[in-house]
Amino acid sequence: MKLKSAFLINALLIFLFITLAGFTSAEEPEPSPKAVIEQTTFEFSPVIAGTEVIHRFIISNKGDAPLNIPGIYSA
Repeated sequence: MKLKSAFLINALLIFLFITLAGFTSAEEPEPSPKAVIEQTTFEFSPVIAGTEVIHRFIISNKGDAPLNIPGIYSA
């Protein structure tokens, strides 16, 4: 009986240690970019053929790491 209760106590302590181990380590989240686009759509009205239509979508980075957007070029 004494051996059985010691085994149960050890098993319970190991279970609690494994379960709570994840809660004790407070890791800092890695820095990441956060793209914010306030105006996500734009209605282009009908235009005469050959007319240049320009609209700018403003993208800002509200994150704490550089925001890289490959394949987009400014005029």
